[in-house]
Amino acid sequence: MSAAENGRAIRVMTAAELKDRIRRGNPPAFGEVDAVTCGTFGVMSGTMAVLSFQAAEAGVFEKAVSVTINGVPAAVGPCPNENNGFIDLIVLGTSVSKKNEKYGGGHLFKDLVSRRKTEAEIQTSSGFLTKELTLDEMNTARLIVTRGSFKNYSAFANAAASPVLTIFSVLPLQGNCAEITVSGCGEINPAQNDPSLRHHRPGTRVLVNGAEGVLLGTGTRSSNEKPNLSAAADMFCMDPDLMGGFVTSKGAECLTSFATVIPVSDEETFAALQITDAGIPLPVMDVSSRRPVSDTVYADVWQGTDLEITVLKEKCVRCEECVASRTCPAGALETPFMISKNCVSCLTCTVSCESGVYSANGGTVLIDGKNAPIHLRQSDRRRGEKAASLLKSKIESGEWVI
Repeated sequence: MSAAENGRAIRVMTAAELKDRIRRGNPPAFGEVDAVTCGTFGVMSGTMAVLSFQAAEAGVFEKAVSVTINGVPAAVGPCPNENNGFIDLIVLGTSVSKKNEKYGGGHLFKDLVSRRKTEAEIQTSSGFLTKELTLDEMNTARLIVTRGSFKNYSAFANAAASPVLTIFSVLPLQGNCAEITVSGCGEINPAQNDPSLRHHRPGTRVLVNGAEGVLLGTGTRSSNEKPNLSAAADMFCMDPDLMGGFVTSKGAECLTSFATVIPVSDEETFAALQITDAGIPLPVMDVSSRRPVSDTVYADVWQGTDLEITVLKEKCVRCEECVASRTCPAGALETPFMISKNCVSCLTCTVSCESGVYSANGGTVLIDGKNAPIHLRQSDRRRGEKAASLLKSKIESGEWVI
């Protein structure tokens, strides 16, 4: 299917546009839309990069033994590259810098895509050397998502009495189910709109962080009940605004985005696309035992809530240390009041600032008759929608052929 079919332009909607029409009682009929673009953005731990670059002239060293880039450790290989000066590396998105515990693989990937200079420190079989690197000096830079875009996520609470540190929280997760942490973009998620993955097969084109890539198939821990996707894409054309690093109380995580298109080829496909947040279950699990403590739906996360943070400067009391800046998991509060593009509206600042400078309605979940507030979102619905909109524009311009 090209940008024009039978002499007319292809009619494309984003999943967000489609769901909005459904909620307003004006859904398109079957045959009125040709394709729907879906997107998701959030913490995807199973992200890694394969990098290759010329570290020195041939013959300077036999082989590399260990390498860090901006302090982030990399696994050398799989190729030994004996005596030719090349280095092949695998960098995990969850690897933490030896120089800065709040900097990891996800931050490094974003810095590379932003064309910032990085420093490689290389221990070779015959000595030590350093090399300043940018993405464009690399021979290969490919991102591989081993699992992402899960159709089914769980929310988490802490049923114990004492706070716990977990990858699902930034601040200690308070006990007695006093707060909730959530993941997933709900109704706009690719796998949510294609639950049997009929249109998400190996070889299907996909946007990963805004760059054209390919689906490798289902990812690790994928199942019929909880499918997820694996994909690969070169980093050279990625959008730094659709990726990044995130720091939890248990270390660094990687922010990754997907966007895919679902051709509305039959009524079964069209029926699956009718799902909205109100119909998507979101079980709430105890973070330690992984036993259910409640259940909700994604409407409690994304409908009637704020997708952005509001800054109320007049409430600032000029603390000696800005706790919100220190605890921001995306490094978006470089100075008080100044929220940078790194902000993923995760809600952490609304909890950590006791003066109420940062405000957003994140929604609540009913647990044992009490409303527990959502205090952390590890997904950003705005960026998920941005990824889907980017793919829609590529289709409408003819750049992307379905």
